[in-house]
Amino acid sequence: MNEPTLRKASLEDAALASDLMTAAYPDLPEDPVLTRYRWEHPRDGWSVGRSIAELQGQPVAFLAWSHGPWDQSPERNCYCEVLLDRARLEPSLLASLWTRIATEAQADGARILEAYAVEDEREVLDVLAHLGYKHDRTEKVWELDLVAHGKRLLDEAHAARSIANAAQVELTTLAQWTDPDALRKVHELFELTRLDIPTTYPILPETFENFVERVEAPDKRHDRYWVALDGGDPVAASYLRYPPVRGKVWTGYTCSHPEHRGRGLARAIKLQTLGQAIELGVPTVLTDNDSENAPMLHINERLGYDRRPGFVSLVKRVET
Repeated sequence: MNEPTLRKASLEDAALASDLMTAAYPDLPEDPVLTRYRWEHPRDGWSVGRSIAELQGQPVAFLAWSHGPWDQSPERNCYCEVLLDRARLEPSLLASLWTRIATEAQADGARILEAYAVEDEREVLDVLAHLGYKHDRTEKVWELDLVAHGKRLLDEAHAARSIANAAQVELTTLAQWTDPDALRKVHELFELTRLDIPTTYPILPETFENFVERVEAPDKRHDRYWVALDGGDPVAASYLRYPPVRGKVWTGYTCSHPEHRGRGLARAIKLQTLGQAIELGVPTVLTDNDSENAPMLHINERLGYDRRPGFVSLVKRVET
């Protein structure tokens, strides 16, 4: 095997990186505009390393590691990724690339390496297992056919809005909500509810400034970002991510305030996003949930989502 050369990726490599990510798993294309935007707006205090792997001068893979501030992550968790063009997929090459990105992460102080693969990427999972990565969690992925279920979902969205209105809860969008503190209130709701996401390791806080950058990303619009308001405060929220160039439409996040659960508001607000997507002509929507997130899994099943290969997270403890 010819050993690939690695070069540091610059901002101008964002489109190339998104092409390599897409080539690694074509069924889930990566958007070049969104990739560049994410690179242009890193999270405060986070460290990132990105590389392009080349064989005989041809780009074949995108590699990266990233982690939050070490003082917020005492076990020093670091997320690593290797996206190798499927046409070049060969176990020894893949193992070499994973070893090299792990070495970079360790050099930056990482002690726990986190990796992800899709459930049907058997070659990737086998290589990671051979390198000592252990299964941590499984994130289920679901796909909803909006053509087949469109009429029913629109009827359910209308009924959910009527029930919410009767309870004096307003279902609206960020574009229609005129509160000058709207984004700060939604940020507080997200920070609170993110703590309930099943996870092995702590979810690091997101600054308000980073949250605003995420809300303003090219795959989101304020008129497609839904909130449920009770007494003028957001008690549930949901939005879809619409890639501007290529890729699937995904649910970005759905949540309900702990003090307002059991009222059906998470389902009601998610239905508004789906109804809007149907009216926009979107054929399918994907969503993902941790396998231990029983409430959201139940909502997805009731809405008619079908299972597709999910994401497997794996971890490896290393010495620095």
